[in-house]
Amino acid sequence: MGKVYTVTVCVFLLSFVLTACKKFEKQGAIKEPGIVLTFDDNMVDNWYRYLPFLDSAGMKATFYICKYNRFTPEQKEKLREIQRHGYEIGYHTTNHYNMVDYVYKFKHPVEEMLKYEIEDGLKMMNKDGFYPATFAFPYGAHNGVIDKLLKRYFRSVRALNGTTDYTKSLAATEHNDLLYGLGIDKSSNRRDADILQMLKSARDNNNCAVLVGHYINMNGSLSVPLWRLKKIADYARELGLKYYTVSEISN
Repeated sequence: MGKVYTVTVCVFLLSFVLTACKKFEKQGAIKEPGIVLTFDDNMVDNWYRYLPFLDSAGMKATFYICKYNRFTPEQKEKLREIQRHGYEIGYHTTNHYNMVDYVYKFKHPVEEMLKYEIEDGLKMMNKDGFYPATFAFPYGAHNGVIDKLLKRYFRSVRALNGTTDYTKSLAATEHNDLLYGLGIDKSSNRRDADILQMLKSARDNNNCAVLVGHYINMNGSLSVPLWRLKKIADYARELGLKYYTVSEISN
């Protein structure tokens, strides 16, 4: 009788532990390693032109928008189409000023910066049906104070990785509030081998590689060559990496 009682108690305790663990399990957490591909500025005509390529390659991206106040109705419609295809529309300030210089070098009040570079631009975008939830710093310029202020408006903020430590651009697969993207434009002078190695590191460490571009396949230095995007897409497929928007890995 004692053995039966002991077994019954053990089964009950095991059931209780499993139920408790299930109760506190995080639902919907992203487990799979992947790529967070981002593009900055206001190159909507260029991005729209390469939308078929991004779609066919199975890529997902976040487009951080600045200078929305200068968009034509046609450009706004192109941005809506990009959003309808499942891409994220993030925010990149109104005028693309260096935010640290704006406040600390040129001595503008923080409240002025928040009004003109954040709030006014967001209102314009909201009015047209865009609700950016993530932010990228112009020129990557940021500090702890500005980071904290902007996290009142956005789920995460993204700076740039200006170091040779590529691991700084590997982010967790969830709950990020500060990201450091690795530039992949021609101006970055990155080797393809280094970028692909970063993707492998993301796979091996079960996290996400955060990449930053501007134009796609243009002549200028702020452009990601199409052949580089194809290499990234092919290797991501080989490694079994998924594409995530910034919101999907943010707080």
